[in-house]
Amino acid sequence: CRDIIKLCKPQFYAIENPVGHLRKFLGKPNYTFQPWWFGDPWTKRTDVWGKFNNPTRIYEEWETVPKIKELYIRPGRTKPSIAFLHKSAKRYIPSFKCFKAETDAAFRAITPQGFAKWFFEANTFY
Repeated sequence: CRDIIKLCKPQFYAIENPVGHLRKFLGKPNYTFQPWWFGDPWTKRTDVWGKFNNPTRIYEEWETVPKIKELYIRPGRTKPSIAFLHKSAKRYIPSFKCFKAETDAAFRAITPQGFAKWFFEANTFY
C-alpha cells in the first residue's frame, strides 16, 4: 500500500482497518472511530490512515444511539461488539442486507454504513 501511495501521490486516499498490527507498519492513524459514533449500534474500534477530512461524530454518548435489541452483548459488557457477532446477525442490521456475507469474517469485515455515509459526506469535495 505505502509503495503505491508514494508512487502515485494521490490527493485523496484512505486505508481502513480495525485497531491492531497495521499500526506497526503504517504508524499512528489519522483517525480512529467507533461505529456507534455514526449510528451503528455496536463497537469495533477502527483506524483510518490517509489524506481525507475527518467526519463529524453524530453521537457523543452511547445511550443516545438507536439500538438493535437482537444483537448479542457479551456477559459483563454494555455494548454489542461486531467482533463477537455471528454472520446470522446480519438479518437484524438493515444497512447490511445488500451485502453477501457467507462467513463470519466476511460479515465482520463490512464497513459500518453509518461511518461510510458520513465519511463520504466529509470528503465529497476533498
